[in-house]
Amino acid sequence: MTTRTEKTKISYRNRAKQIATAGAKKAGRRLSPRELAQSLVDRRAELAPSSFRQNRAALRFMMNEVAEDQPSLVPEMRAAIALLEDVESRERSDDGLLRTSQQKLKRLDDDLDRICHGALATTSPNAGILVDCLTAGSLTGARLEEWPSAKLRPSSDPDYAWELEFANGKSGNGRAHGETRVLRWAWLPEELVDQTKAWIFAAREAACNGHYETLISTLRSLMRRVTKQLFPTRKRRPTLSSARHAA
Repeated sequence: MTTRTEKTKISYRNRAKQIATAGAKKAGRRLSPRELAQSLVDRRAELAPSSFRQNRAALRFMMNEVAEDQPSLVPEMRAAIALLEDVESRERSDDGLLRTSQQKLKRLDDDLDRICHGALATTSPNAGILVDCLTAGSLTGARLEEWPSAKLRPSSDPDYAWELEFANGKSGNGRAHGETRVLRWAWLPEELVDQTKAWIFAAREAACNGHYETLISTLRSLMRRVTKQLFPTRKRRPTLSSARHAA
């Protein structure tokens, strides 16, 4: 049986409300539960895997709550939940088990989700910065040394909504095609935009003050404390760079 803290429940409710608001804004009208579920499924390729699973979990939680409070809406909610759950079933191979590469990626994404919740449960003043760093890293795959130069802005390409440009951390020794890289997305949820901008601001401010390495060391230390508590028996635990590998 899965138990959730009240803080997690509030987080799920807020996230589900944001998803519904964004979906209605994009469609120009309020979406039905099934349409809302389908809109998230349609955006799956645009979201980091961990973000998609968080959003899916939030919607399922909200729909289950609505079904409990309003029995007349149970069939409608169950149909929408089934659509969300069908995505997970299609990730499985014929024998019902996730393929090896998918298992590894899913485990890493799930770990990052737990680490974010674990960090926010601490009293560290850097917990929010760590969550922003991990979230932005899992969205973009950018290296830690690339963030102080990063710029997230509306895309110059009309086919996309957002673009992220940053100095290529491996532009030397002939290891890259250019000095900068640009990533583009057709759509991003507002919360991911805000978190990415927050991390860029923190990274740039620290770099301008000559404290970026100190900030990274502090976040690594917090990451080690959180992962040691969450995964005490593991020989190898996720690191600050694991978010980039999850992208």
